[in-house]
Amino acid sequence: MGKYFGTDGIRGKFGEKLDTGLAYKTGLALSEYFGKGDYYIARDTRVSGPKLESALSSGICDGGGNAVLCGIIPTPSVAYLTKKHKGLCGIMISASHNGAEYNGIKCFDGSGVKLNEEQEGSIEYYIDNPSTRNRAKGAVNTLMTAGKEYIDFVVEKLGSNLKGLKVCLDCGYGAASTVAKEIFEALGASVMIENSKLRGEKINAGCGALYPDYVLNSIEGTDIKIGFSFDGDADRLSVVYNGEVLDGDTVLYNMSLNRELKDGVVVGTILSNLGLEKQLESEGKRFIRTPVGDKYICDLMFKKGYNLGGEQSGHFIVYPEATTGDGILSALYFCKSIYKKGKLIAPKKLKLYPQGAIAEFAEPSIMYDKGLNDLIDKYTAEFGNKGRLIVRMSGTEPKIRVMAEHESLSVVDKVLKEFKKYITNT
Repeated sequence: MGKYFGTDGIRGKFGEKLDTGLAYKTGLALSEYFGKGDYYIARDTRVSGPKLESALSSGICDGGGNAVLCGIIPTPSVAYLTKKHKGLCGIMISASHNGAEYNGIKCFDGSGVKLNEEQEGSIEYYIDNPSTRNRAKGAVNTLMTAGKEYIDFVVEKLGSNLKGLKVCLDCGYGAASTVAKEIFEALGASVMIENSKLRGEKINAGCGALYPDYVLNSIEGTDIKIGFSFDGDADRLSVVYNGEVLDGDTVLYNMSLNRELKDGVVVGTILSNLGLEKQLESEGKRFIRTPVGDKYICDLMFKKGYNLGGEQSGHFIVYPEATTGDGILSALYFCKSIYKKGKLIAPKKLKLYPQGAIAEFAEPSIMYDKGLNDLIDKYTAEFGNKGRLIVRMSGTEPKIRVMAEHESLSVVDKVLKEFKKYITNT
């Protein structure tokens, strides 16, 4: 991680790590890096969004760029629009799945791809060392058709008929609220919509992708079997089917069954369950892991031409249709796998290894703590080929994350309890 950029853009509590001053400097730095041209800016529903949008736009314009405001639309929308309209850069103001007090700045290049670490490093340099050159000030414009253009794109790209399918959509009071219902209905589905008001103070609060039980409870006692939950910027997805929350690895696996995979490859991360890897191998396919973060999955996919990847947490990438995680598009591709000829087909299950995780507040320096590293070495050796242990700092929050995976659930529970006790007492 860099000074400002984490695993998914610049992120922090509004008014603390991220404020209008940093947003202005980021806009100025982006215009210094990318040059004169159009910068497409979208946001989710957070209360702090308009202030950051204004500051970011001012920085871009003072640097000679033009700010094109797209309003409240999902993150994949701005990636798509930037590429379609040949913009220099796309920017999403969102803290994704985080609470309303957080916000963030995600950046895409002109091809709709998230910036790599080298690009982020250059922009960080310009943030700390702003140019003193005088330039002709750019303009602020508004793309009034932003939402409609994305809706039309997804409907055309999917090319399938969902007539007769009943679904529940939980928009989490976020950006999906402006497009999700229209897309599903345009494809013929009957939609129950939840949490679709533009109320940023409630974004992700007990609803959305991190809280799929909301959909479970909403459809209980109805004839709706399938539901989808989106996070604040709709790049993440959770799936409910027939009274059960499906884990992300199962969702990705079922998507793979209805897709001609390039070189038989599915791309995941170090957190993806061993059960997914073993199942794909049994079918003569390959599973390749990257570091945590959908931008790392995308980077490998684009370099090699692989066309399906995803994170257990709910980011799924269908390429070349999308150049970043797209919760709505992924939900529709999942439907293609289980809704055929007007009938629902139960998703195929994986034999998953027991897996658990904890996330505790901690300073990054804890990663150099001898006691913690002794614990890591101890259990890595004990697990051998029966499981995996991953300890890392979060890229979006000041937390240390521990993931344990093993043939035995009791071992997973024991290890996580020991790590939690050590971290909280350090």
